[in-house]
Amino acid sequence: MYFLNLEKKIPFYYGWVIVVTSFITLGVAFGVWYSFSVLYIAIINDFSWSRATTAGIFSLFTISHYLCAFLTGWLIDRFGPRLVIPIGAMWLALSLNLLTHATDILDFYLIYGVMAAIGVSLIGFVPHATFLPRWFSKRRGLAIGLAMAGVGVGMLTIPPLMQHLIDLDGWRSAYRRLAIIVLLTIPINLFFQRRDPHQIGLLPDNETAVSENKYSKNLSTETQSEGTLIIDKNWAETRWTSRQALKTGRFWYLAAGFFLGPFAIQGVLMHAVAGLVDGGMSTEAAAATFGLLGICGSVGKITLGFFGDRWNRETANTAGMIAATIGVLALSCVNLQPRLLPYLFALCFGFGYGAVAPLFPSIAADIFQGKHFGRIFGLLSLNLGFGGAAGAWFAGYIFDRTGSYQFAFTTDIIVLWLSCTCFWFAAPRKIRLSRNRTNQAKMNG
Repeated sequence: MYFLNLEKKIPFYYGWVIVVTSFITLGVAFGVWYSFSVLYIAIINDFSWSRATTAGIFSLFTISHYLCAFLTGWLIDRFGPRLVIPIGAMWLALSLNLLTHATDILDFYLIYGVMAAIGVSLIGFVPHATFLPRWFSKRRGLAIGLAMAGVGVGMLTIPPLMQHLIDLDGWRSAYRRLAIIVLLTIPINLFFQRRDPHQIGLLPDNETAVSENKYSKNLSTETQSEGTLIIDKNWAETRWTSRQALKTGRFWYLAAGFFLGPFAIQGVLMHAVAGLVDGGMSTEAAAATFGLLGICGSVGKITLGFFGDRWNRETANTAGMIAATIGVLALSCVNLQPRLLPYLFALCFGFGYGAVAPLFPSIAADIFQGKHFGRIFGLLSLNLGFGGAAGAWFAGYIFDRTGSYQFAFTTDIIVLWLSCTCFWFAAPRKIRLSRNRTNQAKMNG
């Protein structure tokens, strides 16, 4: 039962309300996620643990987060985000409060590495990547990019805020305040969130059944509602289940891409502040640069999501990887020009890694969209977790062994391009194209 039938009263498509609600929620969720980059330095200073041991907390966090992905997808399919996200936010706030009482490494591994990870899983990337594609078809990449831009705003605001609070009162007080911020997402989602447009009598992009039919008269009802140009009709009309998806080569290409991309990206993001400090920046300046990276990530998410609708997803992702590669090169050489290269890193890597949030779920939805997409995306997201965890640990391990991140960052560049190649092999462009891409193809043909 709704508090108010807001979706019946507003003069525009309610999907944009969902985008704004998701933007705010994702900003908070990933503000918590990336605040570990400043907590990382604070607890190393407090407890004198090695970088690999401390980075292991984040690795476990990433693994735990995505181990919950299949369950999160199932919960979204079964109960919807309006129930799942508030419960997740409550759990996350409780976990952050418990973290303020941590006194040894096992406390951090259990509370942050497991408990907080479950909370972020329930309010973060996986649930939003599951239900946002249901609201949009021809503007899918743009809409997801706008919502996921909240991640960048969270990175821009929360890590620098946490660094400031840590400098004032210590990390324990800072995390108590962060828990309060998390609680603010509960009423927002209870009031505004909805599962899909069909729940309120709409179709994706606010299309009507008549306008959809003229684009694909001979397709099934489920396919018509998407308003896309179908390239592979047999594939598009298959009602994919997770068991069926596991038997396809495309699933495993996606799985490899989902592992390799986060391996590189999380390896860089996890150690970015430490790498900048090692290159000569103060912790405050490094945290501010990390915030700039976050806002550049928001620009990348929107821009690359937009062009993913107008080119194809693979081409937009490749453009992002070119920018990210330039960024990693700048970070690896930051000591050579500490005034210029940190900003080149933030601008290029931020923009490039922004491809992940709108394009990964869009690519998966183009291939396996349907009633069970939440569970399929949950399975794919396990690879996001294991890849991110391995990348974060690997960079810390290389630093402990060599005293430098150089080999780790070089490896990350190679892995970025392996991930990019996997998506070209998965080839969502050979299954369906968005309405915008369809119209462009008609004009060119």
